[in-house]
Amino acid sequence: MAWGIPSNLEFTPMKVLKYEGGYLVIGVDGELQKISTEGNLIGNPTKPFPTPISHAIIIDNMLIATWLDQELMLARMSALDLSEEFKQGVNRGDLRVRQTIDKSIHPAGNKWSHVLDSEPLSMSSNDNSFTFVLWRKGIYNLGSDALENWRSAEAHWPSLKKIPRAMETVATTCDDTFFEIWSKGGGMIRYDINNGNIITEKIFDIDGYLQQVYKYMDNYLLLVNNSTILLLKDDNVTMTAILSGPIKHAEWSENDSGWHIAGWRELAFLSMEKQSRTAIQEIAVFIDAESGIYLCNDGKWDICDISEEE
Repeated sequence: MAWGIPSNLEFTPMKVLKYEGGYLVIGVDGELQKISTEGNLIGNPTKPFPTPISHAIIIDNMLIATWLDQELMLARMSALDLSEEFKQGVNRGDLRVRQTIDKSIHPAGNKWSHVLDSEPLSMSSNDNSFTFVLWRKGIYNLGSDALENWRSAEAHWPSLKKIPRAMETVATTCDDTFFEIWSKGGGMIRYDINNGNIITEKIFDIDGYLQQVYKYMDNYLLLVNNSTILLLKDDNVTMTAILSGPIKHAEWSENDSGWHIAGWRELAFLSMEKQSRTAIQEIAVFIDAESGIYLCNDGKWDICDISEEE
């Protein structure tokens, strides 16, 4: 997608999602900002709900997200139509006096919305459905209309049971065939995306704790211990690399056959043929693998040729 460098943002960004109309930036406090395919900001930053967004995906031109307030112990899952303007929601103080389910406040302008009675741990999607994990509840697969397709019990790895926090869900990945859930101790369970049947159970031998997983087809990028990157293909580790810290975004490039990474004060590229790292002053939260345009946590955009090594 060819686009120009957007204007600076008025808020601290956390995540960027691509959709058919351009890009959607999500702020650390729940702000939403659309950006056109040409790189122009569309409208003003808007907060449909006065809490941070913990997870978000886009399916059928709908933003499906979970809003979480741990202090007030409340969570919502809602869908917003990206073809419509976002609507400003209530103030956070209004949530304190409306805590019964029948009087619950939901994100403004939603197409559907549900109160969650457990913390959402992860969420991922393909073109047909999205799947999410609720703490101590299980796994749920829904369509963009919120109709349930299947559900499954909590993921469990008996051999990890005695290792502290090793069975905690840290990531999920999804494509048109499989849904995968990953645990902190390196456990992975692969499900049939159509019916939730378990296909494969595996524990990867990692030196430490798993924190993030990115997937494109049969290519995987795993973040371990804040700075160690493992590249997997066909469930086998093909490369190990050390970066300067945690990463905020990783995107596979078909043209380059490798991963472009927005990291801790650096941009990186990792493939079997080439590895490069470019130092930057701020913390990158997103990089577009096609154009090289990236966004930092200070709300400023820039462009970099990350194919050039330091």
